[in-house]
Amino acid sequence: MLLASAGLLRAAETPPARPLLLANYYCWYHDGQHPTHPFLHWTYPSTETNELAKQAQKPGEPPPNSMFRPLAGLYDSADPVVAEWHVQLAKAAGIDAFLVDWWDAHNALDQNVDRGIVAAAGKHGFKFALLDERAQFHQKFEDYQVMLARALKRYKDHPAYLRIDGRPVVYLYQVATEPGLTAAEFPLLKKHVESEVGPVYWIVDKIAHDAKAANVGDKDREKRIPEDWLTTPGVDSFAFYSTFSNFRAHEYDAIVGKYRYLTKLAHDAGKKMLLPVHPGHDNSRFRDDPYVMPRRDGQTLRDFLRAATDAGADYIMVTSWNEWPESTVIEPSSTWSDPYKYLRVIAEWRGKKFEIPSVPFVHGKAK
Repeated sequence: MLLASAGLLRAAETPPARPLLLANYYCWYHDGQHPTHPFLHWTYPSTETNELAKQAQKPGEPPPNSMFRPLAGLYDSADPVVAEWHVQLAKAAGIDAFLVDWWDAHNALDQNVDRGIVAAAGKHGFKFALLDERAQFHQKFEDYQVMLARALKRYKDHPAYLRIDGRPVVYLYQVATEPGLTAAEFPLLKKHVESEVGPVYWIVDKIAHDAKAANVGDKDREKRIPEDWLTTPGVDSFAFYSTFSNFRAHEYDAIVGKYRYLTKLAHDAGKKMLLPVHPGHDNSRFRDDPYVMPRRDGQTLRDFLRAATDAGADYIMVTSWNEWPESTVIEPSSTWSDPYKYLRVIAEWRGKKFEIPSVPFVHGKAK
């Protein structure tokens, strides 16, 4: 009886199993010292005339496009000190891997990827994979096939590259309203890329509006995975980057039905499902028609994590680690009373204690 009680106690103390936890990571930032693109993505042209942004402007810096300020200051993504700190923070919170936003050589962002997060991931034993925005933003399909094969050749054999079922992972980003990749094109893309690099684990961003369900007020089914994609062979997992681009909700009861329905569609088709979770959203410093998803002192992120877990997600993606313009970040911010608040929420969900790693910053500047 005592042995049985001890066993029950150990079981109660064991955190529940959680899906693979990913976080979307951006490498598109330059600091003010960059010779050709100073403060890239820390400000936008529309921010120059935004009153909220102008009120937040600091001497020597442009008006900021984010509602929050990074604890690290307006850093450069190629800074290895910053990238290593990010990896240490993510590991401390229980994040399994970064999905690294990929634009190939546009604005030399591939160099930021290599010098920053790839080097840091390799040094600290952390995983990364490509979230390929060029899947949406390309002009010629044939050129895109070549680009993606080239990108995967570049990273797939890196010891830190994320693999699922032994295959290198790639996430194909799409915009729901006007997707850049069709179901008919995907088998051609898969065939070309895998002929160059071998088998790949394909995660496809795919969600569409269901007007029929929306018209009858069926909110849980107003979004769907299109039938032509559900029957397309070779897709391993469906996904979508955000709720705020598709529907506006931030509380558990408004999210969980949609998440269960989308997950069921994927599972019934023999596919996995990746669901996004958000801490909040606020693009008020560069849009005249902003959307604000309140953070509710961490409750929004808790609700999303709970909804994705209860829906049976196979993978969960935090959107985002550091998309500062849309203010969807969990990266520490000096704006918050506790800069690490959202990393603590993640760690709490993972059932682990968050311990702050050594912070290599003095007055917001990397040592």
